[in-house]
This record gives sequence, structure tokens and C-alpha cells, in this order.
Amino acid sequence: MNFLELFNGVAKIARPVHVSHSPVTDKELNLNEYGLDSLDKLMICIYMCELYGIPEETGKSMCADTVQIIEDFVQIHKTQEPATVAEALESIQ
Repeated sequence: MNFLELFNGVAKIARPVHVSHSPVTDKELNLNEYGLDSLDKLMICIYMCELYGIPEETGKSMCADTVQIIEDFVQIHKTQEPATVAEALESIQ
């Protein structure tokens, strides 16, 4: 599964409708550079934990500075994995 595609879909759901942002294209760039604030990043982490079956207590320690950091955390702690990006996004809407 393309994690960057999933991340951008989740970010779009997590952000308020009236706020737009550019899709993330570089996994290593700080998410603040893309206009994501701390609440946006918190919501993205909550959704990612839900999608990957990561317990809430474990998810609280996730750092959301870059997509790569989030992806690495998810890979270490996941207990499940969505089949497709489309299914994952549908499940959290």
C-alpha cells in the first residue's frame, strides 16, 4: 500500500473542510511546512492508530513531525493493516 497516498487521504479527512493544504510529497519534510498544525497532526495520528489497530496508549507516544516518522511508528506497532487506501479512507469517514 502506498503510505504517502494514505497519509494524504487521511490528512484531507482530518482537516476542517474550509482549510486547504498541499498534498505531502516528501516523507522527510516537516509537516509544518505543509501547513499542518498540531491539531491536524493529532487527528491524523488518531486515524492512523485506528486503521492499523494500534492501542490508544501506544499511539500517544507517536511523533508526527514527518510522514516517515509516522510510517516507521505504524510499521513497528501495527496489529492490522487496511487492504487498500480506498477501503481505509472509507472506514474513517
